[in-house]
Amino acid sequence: MNAMRLNRRLNRKAMTVYFAVFAVAAVAAVAVARSHEEKKRMINKSTPVLHVKAVEPSLKFWTERFGFKTTIQVPERDHIGFAAINNGSVELMYQTYEGMQANPSDPLAKAAEQGPTFIFMEVPEINAIASALHESEVVKGIHETGYGAKEIIAKEPGGHYVIFSQLPTQTKQ
Repeated sequence: MNAMRLNRRLNRKAMTVYFAVFAVAAVAAVAVARSHEEKKRMINKSTPVLHVKAVEPSLKFWTERFGFKTTIQVPERDHIGFAAINNGSVELMYQTYEGMQANPSDPLAKAAEQGPTFIFMEVPEINAIASALHESEVVKGIHETGYGAKEIIAKEPGGHYVIFSQLPTQTKQ
């Protein structure tokens, strides 16, 4: 009889320990999942800031050829010093070198001059892009890449390179 009571007590203790360990593991799993979810949401969006001598020519390039809308415009003396443009799925920002270098002690002041940016843009129809680039500086005409994409590369007025790419159907996501 004493053995049965002892066995029941041990089973209860074992079950209590089991459930306690299970509860701790569950709480830890939820905490890890929540932490992962929070880290996933730490960044909502990415937008390149392209530095240029003058913002206006680049704004004209994107708004007139590709239907972008200006969403932010900040004056800088007698010209635009900063602007953001958007077409609903893509956003670009432009800032003058002058504005970037207004504070010489800013560590980014010199970094902005280090060279052009290369922007990769997936497009649905490469021939429509080629037509829109009429009278633009096309660096490399329509060509097929080693990964099966059709691309055209243009230099926008601010000196940055834009790679427009129509990806093959099987690699689109």
